[in-house]
Amino acid sequence: MAQPFAGIRVVDFTQVLAGPYATYQMALLGAEVIKVEHPNGGDQGRGLLTPTPESAAAGMSALASAVNSGKRSLSLDLKHEASRAIVDRLVERADVLVENFKAGAMEKLGFGQERLRALNPRLVYCSISGFGQSGPRSHAAAYDPVIQAASGIMSVTGYPETGPTKVGFWMCDMTTGMNAAFAIASGLFRRTQTGQGDYVDVSMLDTAVSLMSPMAGLPLNYDVDPQISGNGAPGTGGPSSVFSTADGTMTVAAVTPTQFAAMVHEIGRGDLAEDERFATSEARIIHAAEYLRLMTEAFANDTAENWERRLNAAGVPASKNKNVRELRDDAQLTHREMFQPLPPPPGITGTFHAVNLGFKLGRDGPGVAVPPPTVGQHSNDILGELGFNEAAIAGLRTSGAI
Repeated sequence: MAQPFAGIRVVDFTQVLAGPYATYQMALLGAEVIKVEHPNGGDQGRGLLTPTPESAAAGMSALASAVNSGKRSLSLDLKHEASRAIVDRLVERADVLVENFKAGAMEKLGFGQERLRALNPRLVYCSISGFGQSGPRSHAAAYDPVIQAASGIMSVTGYPETGPTKVGFWMCDMTTGMNAAFAIASGLFRRTQTGQGDYVDVSMLDTAVSLMSPMAGLPLNYDVDPQISGNGAPGTGGPSSVFSTADGTMTVAAVTPTQFAAMVHEIGRGDLAEDERFATSEARIIHAAEYLRLMTEAFANDTAENWERRLNAAGVPASKNKNVRELRDDAQLTHREMFQPLPPPPGITGTFHAVNLGFKLGRDGPGVAVPPPTVGQHSNDILGELGFNEAAIAGLRTSGAI
């Protein structure tokens, strides 16, 4: 049986991370994704986070290699007069178009959603931007840290003494990509009912605020301002936090009274469950300094790995704080086939791994068979499929259109 998006053709005009991650998810589920990028350097993300000179020279940065496996690349200068005929042919044969330029940029190029959806009424056209296609900030540029700041995420991250702190990876980009993929899938599903495509407007800020729903609900519905909570879970008074152990740190999330009692008994301090200073969340907040001292003393008596095993056995959610390198050998992730080995693309030596999606299907996916492409790697093949002969393709190359 085929993968869920087998037979779906996606024309991908996106760059850097949010957009490419949206189309990468579709590729992992069987869609044919044609990545359209500028002949001179390609996707901007190819030059970001390049860990070696070889990867930089090949345009195979950590960002680009993470979100482009399973795609084909067509190099095309969208400002060139010859590009319209090529884009139009792509769109006539496509199911989905995705772009993440500034609001209005595709319209100025002649590739706005109204014209292209008139050309192909079954097209699901998705625009991804920092602030959405309408509103007072719609034309403002945005990157992930700016969205973390604008959404309130930074206001609840960090410690009172450090002030607002961003999350240590591109969370808003990645979740916007996930949101866009879901929105596109919604458009494709509705097309099965109506026969008509749709226009999808995905905003990084909207996505980030939707992730903040429980926090946003505090001032919206209770007139309460959320506070920075460091490594602790808001309002729990200490059992959910990071603790130092004999050989590193670990995170424990003993959220319920039952989990708190199980945790203190396992660490040899069952008396704390009956101590009126620590028996409730409110009491632990009042006596936080003494509580933290006692917990730190107890957790210093064993290693993070042993505490993880012991607390999990007692029904308490806990994990050693792993660094990213350790994920490669994690038994659970290996079992779940989260890192799919592929032939290495240019610029990367040794085995290359594509990171899989966070779910499994009963059959056929998710997964991809080929590594990320170089800029324009498939231009001749794609143009040939669109009906351009060898002479025409040579002319496009000479003119600088491709």
